[in-house]
Amino acid sequence: MTTYWNGVPSDPECSAWHWVEDASGLRPLLWRGDDWPDAMDRREWEDGVVVCAPEDMQEAAYFGPVAMPPAVARRFASTRLAPALSQPSLSWEKRFGLS
Repeated sequence: MTTYWNGVPSDPECSAWHWVEDASGLRPLLWRGDDWPDAMDRREWEDGVVVCAPEDMQEAAYFGPVAMPPAVARRFASTRLAPALSQPSLSWEKRFGLS
């Protein structure tokens, strides 16, 4: 019997890269956890410009977090998380120039 993954990584609170295999093959995907700067983008997967909900990944295979050397992990935290944390998040109306 096949057991399907629920689409949520181990340690879902933290933004990090994870190994996932789906129809596109085995690849690292970015999980945007509770520490992601923009609240409306949290708890989703990012693959370049494509964003997937956990439900979209339920038939994929999950292999765990990508092991990053400490220097790379620090750079990820400083470049992907820290700069946006210092800026207020924009509503979707402001983001698309509707307000």
